[in-house]
Amino acid sequence: MKLPKRQEYSVKDLMNDLKKLDPSPSVLAKIGTELVYYEWTCCRQGLGAEHTVTSNIEELLEFTQTGYERSLVEGEYWRAKDTPRSILNDFIRDRPDEFMDHVLDRSVDYIQGLIQAAEKARKAEKKQYKKMEKGVRSEVKENPENPEAWNKLRLLLWLVGNYTESSQAFQNAKKLGWTSEESLLVAL
Repeated sequence: MKLPKRQEYSVKDLMNDLKKLDPSPSVLAKIGTELVYYEWTCCRQGLGAEHTVTSNIEELLEFTQTGYERSLVEGEYWRAKDTPRSILNDFIRDRPDEFMDHVLDRSVDYIQGLIQAAEKARKAEKKQYKKMEKGVRSEVKENPENPEAWNKLRLLLWLVGNYTESSQAFQNAKKLGWTSEESLLVAL
């Protein structure tokens, strides 16, 4: 991925670059831990805990570190149109301009290095999940009435970017009685 040359990084710039990655929960959690957490602490110290930018950065931190994964695992993202890009768009929709235009304290080189490392990790992750796909498909074939197997297939297909088939697998899991409250999977 070729990142644009920038003099500075705003939250909006970061989110636009992240959308290009189609990040998985683990990739987004890494961004949250290595970048958003730092920005949140800087905002708390510099702007105060109650400031609009600080509170929105805090929500971004929670989303990157746990919210995104939790929503996926609990079945909130199940439609074919629920792609990482659309989910990130939903998160930033209606956020205040002051937050979206906020310039991040980390250097452009640091942020771009982190995004490039995330892209590399995402590619490796997709390869790993593709290898697992055959085994999960055979698990579903051996036990087609098992909602947990269908849910596992749904998550795997979503992680490799096959959103349409992932949605179909989720619908099968739901028909067979899958619920997030009784699911064996609580995290990826």
